[in-house]
This record gives sequence, C-alpha cells and structure tokens, in this order.
Amino acid sequence: MRLIRVLLMVVVVVCVGLVALVLVLPGEKIARIAADQVKAQTGRDLNFEGDVGISWYPVLGISTGAVTLSNADWSTEGPMLTADSLAIGVDVAALVTGDIRIKKVEALRPDVVLEVDADGRANWSLFPETAATDTPTTTEDTPASGGLFLEKLTIKDARLRYVEAGTAVFDMANSDVSLDWAAPDEPADVTLILRPAGQDITVSARLADLPALLGGEVAALSADVTVAGATLAFDGRAGLDSQAAGQLTADVPNPDKVLKALGQAASGQIDPFNLRGQVTLTKEGQLSLRDTTVMALGNTLTLQADVFTDGERPKVNAQIAAGVLDLSSFAQPAEADVPAQSADNSWSKEVIDASALGLVDGSIAIAASGIDLGDLTLGASRMAVSIDRSRAVFALQDISAYGGKVTGEFVANNRNGLSVGGKIRADNVEMKTLLSDAMKISRFAGKATAQASFLGVGNSVYDIMNTLKGSGSVDVGQGTISGIDLDRLLRSGVSGGGTTVFDSLSATLQIEQGVLSNDDLLLDLPSVQAKGEGVVGLGQRTLDYLFTPQIKRDDQQGLAIPVRINGSWDDPKIRPQLDKALGVDLEAEKERLKDEAETRAQQEISERLNLQPEVGQSTEDAIKDSLEDKAKSKLLELLGGD
Repeated sequence: MRLIRVLLMVVVVVCVGLVALVLVLPGEKIARIAADQVKAQTGRDLNFEGDVGISWYPVLGISTGAVTLSNADWSTEGPMLTADSLAIGVDVAALVTGDIRIKKVEALRPDVVLEVDADGRANWSLFPETAATDTPTTTEDTPASGGLFLEKLTIKDARLRYVEAGTAVFDMANSDVSLDWAAPDEPADVTLILRPAGQDITVSARLADLPALLGGEVAALSADVTVAGATLAFDGRAGLDSQAAGQLTADVPNPDKVLKALGQAASGQIDPFNLRGQVTLTKEGQLSLRDTTVMALGNTLTLQADVFTDGERPKVNAQIAAGVLDLSSFAQPAEADVPAQSADNSWSKEVIDASALGLVDGSIAIAASGIDLGDLTLGASRMAVSIDRSRAVFALQDISAYGGKVTGEFVANNRNGLSVGGKIRADNVEMKTLLSDAMKISRFAGKATAQASFLGVGNSVYDIMNTLKGSGSVDVGQGTISGIDLDRLLRSGVSGGGTTVFDSLSATLQIEQGVLSNDDLLLDLPSVQAKGEGVVGLGQRTLDYLFTPQIKRDDQQGLAIPVRINGSWDDPKIRPQLDKALGVDLEAEKERLKDEAETRAQQEISERLNLQPEVGQSTEDAIKDSLEDKAKSKLLELLGGD
C-alpha cells in the first residue's frame, strides 16, 4: 500500500504539469515543466533521460526514457524512485469537464526505496503540510477545480526496498504491481506479485474507498495472499499507518513449502497449519489476537495473545488452552536431529545455539486436559513460560501424572553464557506405570514422593552434564518387586520367580561436578533389608555402586549377598562380592559356626555317656574324667583286678 501511495503521488504531480500542456508543447518542454512543478511542490528533483515523446492513440499521453526521483535530503540510500521508462495516458474527453482521468501509468523496472529514519520521518511524505492562513475561505470563495483519477497502474519487474533506521528490513526484486480502478466511487483492485525466492507470492486486495485510504483514513479492505498452495485471507478495515482490524484466516497445507517460497530455511514441519481469529494491529505496533483457533501438529488450540513491538524486543503475552496436547514429535526427534555423541560415547560437545531465548520477552500460560510426550503421558496440566532478557523460566504449576502431582520449574539462562537448572517435586506418583513408560521396567510398584534440584553451566551438553550440582531424595511407601523373592533367595538360596513385598524404600543424593553420590539407600522388607551406596558419573556416564541385601538379625550378622555394579552406562559389570557373602565379618562368622559345632558335639557325647557334671565343672572336663574312669576300669579287668 505504501508503494501504491508513493507512485500515485508522483503521478499526480507529473500529470498536473503535463496534461494541460500536452497538446501544445513538445515533449522536452513538457518534461522541464513537469520537473519544475515536482521541485516546487515536493522539493524533490525529477529527471528525465532520453526523449520524451507524445502518444496520440489509443489514448493521449507521453512516454519517457529513464526517470529518477530524488530521495529525502536526510536519506543516504540514493534516489527514491528510478525506472527504465515511464508511460502516462489520459482521457481527452474527461479534460473537457475539468477532470484529469489517467487511463494508464506504466513503469518498467522501477527501483523504489521506502525509508523511515530513527526520528520516524518517512521519505514518502512528499507534500509538506501548509500552515493555516489568517483569512478563512469558504466553498463559495474556492474556484471549482476538476478531480484527478487514476484508472490503471502497471509496474513490471520492480525492486522494492524498505529501510528502517538505516537497516534494510526487506529487499525484493522481480516484483509486479497492478491497480484497476473503474471509477472514483468504486472499489479499487490491487495485485502485488513478489518473488523473494523465485516462486510467486500473490497479494490480491480490494480497497473499498481508495481516496480515503490514501488520505490517511481507515477504510474497508479485503485481501488474499497465496503462496506454495497456502492461503491467507483478511477481511476488515485498515489504514496506511499500519492500522488494521478484522477476521484473519490462514490455511497452510505444508509450512516448509511456504518457508522455502519466502527464502527461509525449512523447519522440518510438514503438517498442515490452520488459523481462524480476530486480529487487531495498532499504529503503536501492538498486535492482538482474540477468539483465535489454531490447528497445528495434530493439535487444536484456542488462543488469546498480545504482541508489543515498541520495545527493545517484541513482548508476547498469551493464554493457550487445549485438549490433549500431542507433543510426541518433539519428545522423539528424528535421528538426523539428535546431536552426535563423541567416539567414546560421551555426551555431545556440539555448541548449543540458545540465541532464540533473546528474540522475545513476555509470558505464556498453557492449560491442557492432557499431554502426550511419546513415552510419558500426563494428565490435566497447567504451565507457564516467562522470558526476560534471554532468561526463560518454565513453571510446572500443577501437573497430574501417574496418579500423583508434579510441580516445579526449569530455567534456561543465556545472558552471560548458557546455564540450565531447576527444581521439581513429585507427590504420590505410581512408580509401576511411570517406570514402565519411561524405562520399560514393569516389575517395581509403589507410590513415590521425590524431589530434586540441579544446576549446570556450559555451551554444550557435555559441559552442562560435567558441571551439574544439586541434591534430591526419594521415598516410596509399601510396594512390590515382581519376578524375584529376595526373602526366599537369601534364606534358602532358591532363586526364580515370586514377588518381593517391601515396606519402604528411601534414599538421598548429592551432585557435585557431574557426579551423583548416595550412601543411604534402604529397601526394607519384613525379614530382609537391602542397602546401597556408591556414585553415578552423570558427566562421564559411569557407575560404581554396591547393593547389599541381607537377612535381618539382631546382631546385624545375617546372611548377605553384596553385588557391585560398575563400569560404563553402555556396558556395566555386575559382580557378586563372594568374600562378603556370609555377613559383615566373615572371620567372626566362621568362629561362631565353629563354636556352635563344638558345643553340639559335646552335648551328644554327654548324652551318650550319661554325664552329670559336678558344680563348677565344665562339660569338657566331665567328659575327660569319665573317659579316664572307664579306661582305668577296663585296664583293671584286663589285669584281673577287682
């Protein structure tokens, strides 16, 4: 619209100077008069190169060679308008009534620069405002004058540039513009064809009141944009000072094709996108969406949003409501999108581009009846995202998950290098379904309460994982472990199926420099308890952990089978610690068993010898005395004594 207004203003000045003289003056004289008139009215220089000819058929008019219109005196972008040629035709019959009816304006390969400086001055403001005079005028005092009307405008192979505060916002070549306007009181049709990447982007608009629109008023407007099979439609009111309000509709079968037509990189999204809603754009730069429905990535959302563009960065405030959100495509990225690991299977050292955190500020509230994350499924959820100067906080306000609740927040801060952190709490979450979905483990059941906090710094996943620090804890009430009966295994040595019923499970953890340590894991069963301690290298992806199930005894010397798990995450080694398989103190257990055996042997001998130890005499001494007496008796018998 700005381009059309600029061209019409130029045409007005040229025609006022040309039409009245075209019948009596040669082309060169007409060109000089026209240039003088433009200079007097606008302060701009209008130059014609080559011959200026007069055409008589089929319409009266002139044709020129190259044309140049100078820019505002504050601009450094060169001429505001240049063209290889210009042709203007007028309606001779309309001249008789005092009207100037321009039948056509044709420009070949024009180069148009639209520019706004840092103070808000626009280079298309061609006509200075005139001060009010002390003497008022009336309609009767004003001599009648004819109207000016442009019937058809055709621009071929144009280059359109828009510069704001010295920075090029867009620069598009090979563009076409046309205007068809049957009568001053009829709607005008404008068609604009842009080719930023070779494909046609067609903008078709119907302007209900073109004179009012060009005069700075807001007027009814309907427009359609077609590109790469997609359509964008607007029906409402608009003004040239960036005001608009009306119904907006968008149907995009393939977003990536549209991005390609716009000369942008593909996003990888080929699912259809649809939008229906009321849009309002103010001249202060505020964009509002109301009663808006968005269908994208298989989801349907209702949206209320305000975007403010008058600050250092756009500021977005939005509320989004949805049914069950399907985010599985984000949770399971394509193989090509997964950062490659190093040859040693460590975390990726590829630099993370977090510059997107600095594109906007604002806050977005999200409410959904459920969220599908691919492996994980959440219930009714309320979340919020707030972004301020490259720092984003993702708040989990109320998440229903696996029979319990999850709350917490995650933070990504890119103000002075990238850091990520957060804290999370889960209450009464059913571990069986959670572990089954997350890790394909279905043997562990029980309600868990857990919490954790963490912070990592670095520009790659490797750096972040190796600098992690934090803490956490987990507590599980009564539950089961199916597929193994630890009590039977430890008491009878029989392995196999069965179910372990435990009373509780608890542990705390600490994280420093990417290493998680734990020394108080406790799994409590009615007759068995299992303890654990060790470290997990979150940064180096290693394990060194000792898990020790043991039969309960008052003296803490019950049978135990310690198992050490160590090595890399990809190939951990699991080895029973056989030298500790009898308990905490192997030598003490051996001595205890030896003493028990000796005691049992002495009891059996006493019973066979029918011994009655005297007071203060040990069983061992009684046995010795009895054996001596028997030996003496047998010896006497052998010698024939009494």
